[in-house]
Amino acid sequence: MYIFVYGTLKRGDPNHQFLNGSEFICTTRTIKKYTMLNLGPFPGVLKNESVSTSSIQGEVYDITAQTLETLDSYEGDWYFREEVELEAGITALMYFLRKIPALNYDIIRDGNWA
Repeated sequence: MYIFVYGTLKRGDPNHQFLNGSEFICTTRTIKKYTMLNLGPFPGVLKNESVSTSSIQGEVYDITAQTLETLDSYEGDWYFREEVELEAGITALMYFLRKIPALNYDIIRDGNWA
């Protein structure tokens, strides 16, 4: 199964080790537009049909069910996952914020957290 990651799970970022042993497929963007928030040390994406800013830039990995369990545990109560369509012509699971956290944040208008 495929997972689409856009934050600290990407190559070179601090939590990429959760994807060790997973096959990198490609870099791509979501077809639909969403709102990406910069929450300081990590981003979050809101799935809100009425407010959307841009497509989201990220990476796709082929993962095992065990890796998905690990990711679900890591993402915790802040996120839920859903399938999204990607410009690369595939669908993948992606994590969305459950709600806007009570933190200071900025909107990342280009959908690319770096």
